[in-house]
Amino acid sequence: MRKGILTTILMALSITALTQSFYEQGTSYLQNGDFVKADSTLTLAIESMPFRDAFYNRAIARMQLNNMSGFCIDIKKAASLNDEEAEKLHTQFCLDIDTVYYSESFQRVDENPHLMEVIKKEKFYDLTEGHFYDMTENEVARYRIQNEHKWYGLVPKMPKFIGKEKTLQRFLQKNLKYPENEKDAYQKYPGNYTTVYIQYDIDTIGKVCNVIVLEERKEHTYKHISENFINEAIRVIESMPDFKPALFMNKPVNVRNSIPITFTFPR
Repeated sequence: MRKGILTTILMALSITALTQSFYEQGTSYLQNGDFVKADSTLTLAIESMPFRDAFYNRAIARMQLNNMSGFCIDIKKAASLNDEEAEKLHTQFCLDIDTVYYSESFQRVDENPHLMEVIKKEKFYDLTEGHFYDMTENEVARYRIQNEHKWYGLVPKMPKFIGKEKTLQRFLQKNLKYPENEKDAYQKYPGNYTTVYIQYDIDTIGKVCNVIVLEERKEHTYKHISENFINEAIRVIESMPDFKPALFMNKPVNVRNSIPITFTFPR
């Protein structure tokens, strides 16, 4: 359990007073054994601004409520935010881990391996993650499997943009259109621009598909950014030409990528 008072100046500066209030109240409920109220109040803190200790404490509340899928999802999020204790708990309670070894020709072997695959399967919800390492322990590839769909986030030969604009950045600069009905956006948003984070897959024949707002930012994006910007960001990514597909183990593979699409407000 993490303390109710935020302990670092950086965190205190980056978290709103309302978020901190929810966090401290939720942590107090947790300390007093009221796990239902702890769960709901820490959820308010996370919805206001997700941060590591809120995920950690909500995970503990959910474990006490015997909600192991919720515990594992939250403790994994805390671990992804560089919480070593959370990573240990995630490994201990949530994962089945297997290791497979491969030869230089990518055949399974028991001796003299060239490559090692570490497979981590979640026990309480649908997610498998795999990591490939060479024998000096450098990560060379990683993938996820969810809803029977497998995609890679890293391979030695990533997809290559082959459009006539030569680079993806040039393609976006040429084809992104500022929404006509957002000319006064500078009056509605702080700052001079807004950014939509887009997630997309490049399949085994190089087609761009499954274009959506990045999962980790979906709730915030649809709550705080106009659909005019969201729809244009999705449109321009869906319009990208085919890529040269990624390769791993001498086979084309699906790759998932993400990209920020930034709209600078006219004045």
